[in-house]
Amino acid sequence: MTRLHHVSLLTGDAPATIQFYTKVLGLRLVKNTVNQENIHVRHLFFGDYQGTPGSVVTFFAIDRLGHRYDGQNQLGGIDLAIPTGSLAFWEQRLRMAGCVVTATLTSLTLVDPADTPVRLLVTDQTLPTQLVVPNDVPGENQITGLINVDLLVADHEAKKTFFQTMLCVTPENNQFRLEAGNTLTLKPSLTDSIKRFGRGSMEEFADRGWFKSLYVRDPADNRIEFATKEPGFALDEPLAHLGEGLGLPPKFEAQRQAIETYFKTKGVDFHD
Repeated sequence: MTRLHHVSLLTGDAPATIQFYTKVLGLRLVKNTVNQENIHVRHLFFGDYQGTPGSVVTFFAIDRLGHRYDGQNQLGGIDLAIPTGSLAFWEQRLRMAGCVVTATLTSLTLVDPADTPVRLLVTDQTLPTQLVVPNDVPGENQITGLINVDLLVADHEAKKTFFQTMLCVTPENNQFRLEAGNTLTLKPSLTDSIKRFGRGSMEEFADRGWFKSLYVRDPADNRIEFATKEPGFALDEPLAHLGEGLGLPPKFEAQRQAIETYFKTKGVDFHD
């Protein structure tokens, strides 16, 4: 079944990002690891209790990361699903956390600490008991996963053709609906500027060890990741203790000491 697997973004402030996604949005830090292409960069994975594919938002933490400059072709904001009847709860919670929120009858729009546009959309789904994160967000109100990703494009036809070919899905009103029910939405770019990555930029969506990946470039040179559901985040850590220490897939285990030593010089303790 095709679905949005995860979305990866950039942050210049790992502690603020962890605080927001765990303490405000109520997600679980399911993997506290490093970028496998550059082990000197932290990689944070947030999701439901098990880190189910489709619930995961990840951040690469880059020191002194500047402001992003949006260009003609890029991945835009993320939409997270919340259950019917939870909108008032989330609006109050977000405002109490100091977020600037724009509310409609079915959505809440805000910006996270990494300058990522985030929208909470009401759906008719709730998390099953085994996926509920034990925290102060009632299970019946918890975020259920990614519902949509926006792609800002200058050439709609090229992008449509690419995704129609890769996903075997025909778009309706510039939106591709995947088998799991979540969507990719093409929107027109409003700028002629050249894109520069910075806070809140999307690096990818979708071998990490916890899942196998195939990377391709779309016509606008965005990197798209096609990923498997298995083996999952419990490959190297017990489910009950996901994210509590440095998580590494087997092929990186021999570098654990070197990685921990490096990050100690940066004041980072993966067990904090």
